Amino acid sequence: MFSMMEQNKTDEVKGMFESRVINAEPMYLLADCIAADEKRRAALDRDDEYKNPIEDIAERFHTYIFLCNEAELSFLRYAAELSEKKAAWGDNISYNPASWFISADLIYLFLWEDTYYLVLPDELAAIYRDAMLSSDFAAENAYKLELSDYAAALLNLYGAYEIEQFVLVWNHHHKNKITYEEAENFLSDRAYFHSDFYFAEGFVVHDCLFYDDFDELWETTETMEYYMPTKSVIRQYKNKGYDDSKIPGEREMDTFLAEYVKDEVKLDDLQLSVSLSVHHLTEATVILRDLIDADAPIDDEDFRAKFERLYNNMRNDSHIWELRGYTLHQFGAETGEAVPRFKLPKVKAQKKKTRKAGR
Repeated sequence: MFSMMEQNKTDEVKGMFESRVINAEPMYLLADCIAADEKRRAALDRDDEYKNPIEDIAERFHTYIFLCNEAELSFLRYAAELSEKKAAWGDNISYNPASWFISADLIYLFLWEDTYYLVLPDELAAIYRDAMLSSDFAAENAYKLELSDYAAALLNLYGAYEIEQFVLVWNHHHKNKITYEEAENFLSDRAYFHSDFYFAEGFVVHDCLFYDDFDELWETTETMEYYMPTKSVIRQYKNKGYDDSKIPGEREMDTFLAEYVKDEVKLDDLQLSVSLSVHHLTEATVILRDLIDADAPIDDEDFRAKFERLYNNMRNDSHIWELRGYTLHQFGAETGEAVPRFKLPKVKAQKKKTRKAGR
């Protein structure tokens, strides 16, 4: 019998990986895993044209090992140990980084007799062990991880950038120069496993930008020079995500908004939208609409004045996509052009409708 904790753990895994679970006795040869996975897809009426050639998977796995960070390598070690012992998936259950390997068809998740088995197929386990024993692994892995840091930082600074810019920034800061072809191959490998960007005609584009958004950003910035980030800025921006609180003044803004917006869901949405907006030259009407949706007191002059001051403080220190990664101050110093300060538009007074007597 399962304990309540074990049942909760099983339910957690079911919720996270339901679409990827193979309901069968675990298998440990890659060909058998592929066949079982194809049966799962067929049972779900998934496209049966998808194939997983063994050589392709092995090659991709070898490439990805060198792109793995510490947490991902730790997980691979854990999966390899489980597979070698043919043991069940124990306490180390978490969505990431398991999801990366499972979704890429490099690790397979079996459910058999109410027990989960993480399977790193024997052929891939051998590749993993050989890589770990290689004297070149640590240096190659560190090199690929630093390239990853630069790729992510530039994505967060620019929103979209040309591969040539990646080459230029890397070579600006390193003696070991890279070529366009090397950069393109690396970015292609990284895009396959860490899909926070996509390619568009020689551009690396943030995955939050649809094609129309990218076209609009390109039209806005195509005549501008890129900001050349310092190493400290690259370190700051390499791990920036949607849930970070690293913008100067962001905490003060969050505290201020919490004084006026009492609905927790609306407050969370507003704080996030305000935080994300400062990386862009977001139109004031958009911010006003977010404030209205959150029931903020937009008619209160004191509220408006303080919001504008805090918002300008945040935006002044942010690297903005529409300015090719420059902050407002840097852009002004570089070009002599001033970007107007943020100011909330006036709200038109709503005329109240009154009922006539007798109606």
